[in-house]
Amino acid sequence: MKSNRSKRKTSTREVLAADVDLTPIMCLFIILVPLLLLSAVFERLSALQVHLPEASTIEETKKSEEGPTGIVELRLLVEEDGLGLEGTLSHDPAGKEKEVYEDVRYDFPIQGDLYDLEKLQQTLLELKQQYPKHEQIVFLVDDKVSYDVIVQAMDTCRLEYYVEEGRKRSRPLFPEISLSEPFSEEGDFEGLRKGTREIDKKLGIR
Repeated sequence: MKSNRSKRKTSTREVLAADVDLTPIMCLFIILVPLLLLSAVFERLSALQVHLPEASTIEETKKSEEGPTGIVELRLLVEEDGLGLEGTLSHDPAGKEKEVYEDVRYDFPIQGDLYDLEKLQQTLLELKQQYPKHEQIVFLVDDKVSYDVIVQAMDTCRLEYYVEEGRKRSRPLFPEISLSEPFSEEGDFEGLRKGTREIDKKLGIR
């Protein structure tokens, strides 16, 4: 009798210790892993080099010693309803200083849902041909403008692409881009403009 009980226990243990076949699961993972890697989309991040306008720098001092560029400041207003390019001209294209500095402005209304970047670049090309030494442009961006529009406007101001001898080439327009806060003449100046206004008041300049 004792021998029969021991045999039954041994048979039960053999059933519980049966191995699980993992081969089908491993084959499934071998197929799925390469498939997921091939179908995955990797996001590529890029950075744009911009800076805040400063009161004075060593580079600006060196440039002023070389001579005026003819443009005191060039600004691009990026707003919800379109673009506005404005600047102050201190010299004419021949290099002669103006008796009274001239303020110029060009408006580029939005066409449907698209900004007129083509006309903007044409105007920038004309200014660059007249004042080739000037390289700076200040962006005043409205809070409601999307990031994609800002990047497209920066690319338009930074480089001009053209085809020469069947090859696509590029040349710089106004590569030194600065970001500033928008301001209104009717209200109080904000950010950098407010600080400039406070300095003007201390110096007695209106």
